Amino acid sequence: MSQQVTLTQRTDTIALTQASSEIVIAGISGPAGPAGATGATGATGTAGATGATGPQGPTGAAGATGATGATGATGATGAAATLTLTTNAQTGTTYTLVLADEQKLVECSNASAIAVTVPPNSSVAFTVGSQIHILQTGAGQITLTAGSGVTINATPGLKTRAQWSALSLIKRGTDSWVAIGDLSA
Repeated sequence: MSQQVTLTQRTDTIALTQASSEIVIAGISGPAGPAGATGATGATGTAGATGATGPQGPTGAAGATGATGATGATGATGAAATLTLTTNAQTGTTYTLVLADEQKLVECSNASAIAVTVPPNSSVAFTVGSQIHILQTGAGQITLTAGSGVTINATPGLKTRAQWSALSLIKRGTDSWVAIGDLSA
């Protein structure tokens, strides 16, 4: 049987405890001793779950333009162009241009003057940019004549200068033409 007796002296407590055949006297606790050495670090625990991805940051500034690359090899030379001009020989003293004269040479040969008429677009619809070349092969001087509503611009005039003079007509608008070449007033 155990019995505990408590004696009080000032503020300290002395405890006397009897347990079986032993008597234990507990005295006043002395000052605490120095701290012992730190024990070994325990094993690392398992990693926690990955956290949520944060928001995307702002786009960075554009980088500098890179250097220009090397020039590539020169390609093969193309085939030679065929520059054949088809002729339309006229021997009368009057001639009105037809659609078949586009991009051709109209050769006019007569001893008398020759009138070549440029028809209105409503009669013969040459495409804008069309060219018609005219050559005076005889003694008769060629005079360009504008059809109804047609304008032909030229300097110094609308006639060929002499035998072997040539001119080119170029369509610039619906009924607008220009004549260039060896012309006279």
